[in-house]
Amino acid sequence: MKHLSLFLACAACLVGTAAEAPSDATFADLAVAEKRLAAQQAIFDHSRSFITASPEAKAWFERVRVAAKSSENPEVKSALSQVLLLDPNHKPLLPLNPKQAQQYDAPEGTTPETKLAHLERLLDLRRSSKEYPLTNDELIALTKNEDFATAQRANRLLRRISSSVAAPILWERLAKLTQRSQVQEVEDEILRLPSTLAAKYLPVEFAGTALASKAAWIRVVAVRANRLSKTGKALRPVLLPLLKGPANELTEAAWAAVPRLFSEADRAALTEASQGLSERLAPKAKAALDALPAK
Repeated sequence: MKHLSLFLACAACLVGTAAEAPSDATFADLAVAEKRLAAQQAIFDHSRSFITASPEAKAWFERVRVAAKSSENPEVKSALSQVLLLDPNHKPLLPLNPKQAQQYDAPEGTTPETKLAHLERLLDLRRSSKEYPLTNDELIALTKNEDFATAQRANRLLRRISSSVAAPILWERLAKLTQRSQVQEVEDEILRLPSTLAAKYLPVEFAGTALASKAAWIRVVAVRANRLSKTGKALRPVLLPLLKGPANELTEAAWAAVPRLFSEADRAALTEASQGLSERLAPKAKAALDALPAK
């Protein structure tokens, strides 16, 4: 019984201490740097004692609000603004609007760029082809646009819609390009074609004249061609003269394609082509000869 009385007495002391509001001197200490932290903590601790809305809580937080407005110290303003969040009359703002967001139909594009963007969005959403803003004929026309970015985007979307239609257009596009950066983009799209289509439309005699486009053609050959196929057999006499050229990306790509198109039976002709190569090409030629398949 004696222990219970002692416990209740201590609890009463704690409640009385918590209920005691900081004096005006505590608010005055907010302006003193050495006492500011203790004063802020005292104000915060007392503010936590107000759980529900009441006249006392309203009066206390009004007092804190006045102190926050009158203070010119940014640290004090920040600390008291955090205290005001404990006001039980304070209605916290929700991070999200409780109302359901309204959905609006995207406006239809009027320029080639906006129509292509709309088409790409519909493809990503796997929407019906009936909703596409461009027909296949219109998309094919855009692949010939003077602006490379527009034409390339049309090529990419056409490949996603109809690879068989896009394949010959991509090869024709590659043959006309001269800038290496543009060539690489078209080469990437060709390599994304199904392997059967890439082999079917792979040109044996490439029409391009630029070094970058020729090298891209050979790189695709090294990935998609097969020495046992009709196209692969037709490519061998075309590739052989390219092995003797100067050291550049074209001859490097040609030697990289050797194991795909030649076999051990062609070693004599390949060895002859490897004679007198530069230090840059010699290791690549040796690696290609070592990788020749038996048949």
